[in-house]
Amino acid sequence: MRKPASAGTLQSHDRSPPGPRSRLPLLDPACEFAVFRPRALAGRLVVVRQLVILGAGELARQIAGLVEDINQDTDTYTLVGVLDRDTDKASADLPVLGDDDLLGRLDADYVLGVGAPDLRRKVGEKADGLGATAASLVHPLARVGRGATVGPGALLLEGTHVLYGATVGRHALVNVSSIIGHDSHVGDYVTLATSATVGARATIGDEVMLGMGSIVMNDAKVGDRSVVGAGAVVTRDVPPDTCVAGVPARPLPTR
Repeated sequence: MRKPASAGTLQSHDRSPPGPRSRLPLLDPACEFAVFRPRALAGRLVVVRQLVILGAGELARQIAGLVEDINQDTDTYTLVGVLDRDTDKASADLPVLGDDDLLGRLDADYVLGVGAPDLRRKVGEKADGLGATAASLVHPLARVGRGATVGPGALLLEGTHVLYGATVGRHALVNVSSIIGHDSHVGDYVTLATSATVGARATIGDEVMLGMGSIVMNDAKVGDRSVVGAGAVVTRDVPPDTCVAGVPARPLPTR
């Protein structure tokens, strides 16, 4: 049995069963969905939440696998489908229920299925404006150190390590085998691609993209909306709205 990574703190909304609500229950012709599906586990009551993914791209399929892995340890979520304006993206395992305007009428938590940081902010802020609850998903083989915090809507995929005292912001996407060093800060709507590394005490601003295998060295800062290219090594501070690449990382020419 794999052990869940729970040493740190997940910042999320209240999960207690709500009182009467005006939202619609989730309906699917193939299944019966309740707002809450209580289940006894080791003498305690476990509440299974409904979950929808906003965006039907490749990341949505990855999130579906993440939810499946989480449920192997503890039955936590029922993934009912995707909200996307493009209904042609529907598949047998990920039905498109409608566009994201439907979110405010559903009794379901949500996660963002888009990878680009600016789009993550746009979709996430709309969802929050509809009063929806963002779910934080942490893979059973991820590790969250003591004193670390993970914000609402953050996704920590398989093999992720968030070391002690680190902060992961709202709707951050931390991809497979990425490492976030101790006492560092990763901002809101940040995307860490596969095997990206953030060093100790480093600061990553909001809406930053860290490419595959990139490294931000200890104490370095990357400003808001900047992009660090795949394999780049950041050894000094990167200003906001800057794209850097190489070893050591240097700004790319602007056109």
